[in-house]
Amino acid sequence: MAAPLIGVSIQRSVEPSAFGPRESALQVMDYAESIAAAGGRPVILPATERIPDHVLAGIDGLVLSGGGDLSPTMYGAEAGEETYGVSEIRDAFETALVEDAQARGVPVLAICRGLQLINVLRGGTLRLHIDGHWQAVPSEEPEHEVSVVAGSRLAELVGAEAIPVNSYHHQCIDRLGAGLTAVAHAGDVIEAVEDAQHAILAVQWHPEHMAKTSAQNLALFTDLVRRAAHRRERNQS
Repeated sequence: MAAPLIGVSIQRSVEPSAFGPRESALQVMDYAESIAAAGGRPVILPATERIPDHVLAGIDGLVLSGGGDLSPTMYGAEAGEETYGVSEIRDAFETALVEDAQARGVPVLAICRGLQLINVLRGGTLRLHIDGHWQAVPSEEPEHEVSVVAGSRLAELVGAEAIPVNSYHHQCIDRLGAGLTAVAHAGDVIEAVEDAQHAILAVQWHPEHMAKTSAQNLALFTDLVRRAAHRRERNQS
């Protein structure tokens, strides 16, 4: 049986081209390389303005990637001076991805912005800006440790009560969304959440940048691929 297809959401940005500046789909390769290293087949899911029906049909697992901020209007706030990279088209497209994933039982690994989206869609809110969580060292190097809740799914995957992670976010969860359980913290910042019912694991750091050198971070992708393969087998039996 072919390896499971893992869809990766992708940001929109205006990039130079032979036709002048054009709206483009742009994503670092670390997501795809991590999925491939974990045994999956990565496929990108560009945030189109017209959202296809059954947008995740044929997709076995989903990675919600990082990127710019969610529109603060999604959680009843107004943009601040630090707000950046807002794309309402991407917000709408990725909302559809989450809704279809939950309807189909597609397992989800949500990363950074992805964690924040999951939280907001569950009625949670975000702190518009926090200091001290954007590192100066290379992204494959850890910035700090997060404490992991014993007995959580995350703890089972990483096999530790604390793991070193990188840090590239200026927002974080304020009010936790419905149905989510906080399973990792750095001080008062929630660094990971889970929803076992909908097969969602969401982390605030960027495991894709550390997966080549950290077995604990690669384990997040390996788990997603395993869950995706199990879902495919179950649906085909």
